[in-house]
Amino acid sequence: MRITFFILLIAVKMYGQPIIGTERLDRNTLHVYAGMAISAGIGAKIYCKTKMPFLSSVIGFASGCFVGVGKEAIYDKMLKHGVCDNADAYKTFWGAAVGAMCIRIGINVKEKHDLEKEYFQQLGDSLRLYKVEPTTNTSNK
Repeated sequence: MRITFFILLIAVKMYGQPIIGTERLDRNTLHVYAGMAISAGIGAKIYCKTKMPFLSSVIGFASGCFVGVGKEAIYDKMLKHGVCDNADAYKTFWGAAVGAMCIRIGINVKEKHDLEKEYFQQLGDSLRLYKVEPTTNTSNK
């Protein structure tokens, strides 16, 4: 999970600055954050249910893109609550892609850790099979 968090920070640092003092985040950065949060959250939930890494990252990415398009089409264009801009949707797509990559990397690290843990568990079990119990010498003379 540390690697996932680190990559998330790199992606955020490349695209926008975090909140400093009382300044607010601009619209572009908020769209990227929303795409990342939706993609990573839904991808993690799908992985917990299915244990299928590729499927979870693809569904996470697709859901992030769907929400980005839906927000622009419904909330901004139809309800006229904001400015409908294709660039905002593209920024949400970018965030969804970064979120899907982060969740995929996190899943790979977790699976590698689980495999190593299982390997060392089996190694320890096999070493216990060949372990010879020490004999005690009862004669002191």
